[in-house]
Amino acid sequence: MKLPEILAPAGDKNSFLAALAAGADAVYCGLKIFSARMEAENFSMEDLAGLAKLARKRKVKVYVAFNSLIKETELEKVLRILSKLVEYVDPDALIIQDLSMIPLARKAGFKKEFHLSTLGNLTFPAGLQTMPPLGFKRIVLPREFTIDEIKEMALNTPADIGLEIFIHGAL
Repeated sequence: MKLPEILAPAGDKNSFLAALAAGADAVYCGLKIFSARMEAENFSMEDLAGLAKLARKRKVKVYVAFNSLIKETELEKVLRILSKLVEYVDPDALIIQDLSMIPLARKAGFKKEFHLSTLGNLTFPAGLQTMPPLGFKRIVLPREFTIDEIKEMALNTPADIGLEIFIHGAL
């Protein structure tokens, strides 16, 4: 049996450090741009690079939410930011909702995992089968799912895909 990963949110430096101190297996956070949780303080590239380095020393993974929708007029900016993210932060995964992020991130040199954000709205078992060919390794299920809906998704999940659930709902 595979043990669950304890994944903690971090909207600022203090919450990131608290997640490390509490023994989280992984931390997810966003940059000050292209993150869906813009009400959070979020991180500059420089701050996140330093915190990611600290996390790696403690063998804690860092997942970066780059989960806003990308407009065509933003493509160059997104590529620049992704290139810097790969170079300075080297996240263990990108949490995305916009499928156009996959080729953009690969073009920027990102070689690790993609996780489909809850904003990606995958809500029925047949949809899970479409995820591996796209490059996803994890699906974040909607917070609104009941235990029975989570079980149904788990029973139909391809072997190479992980499921993530929020145990606290929306904060």
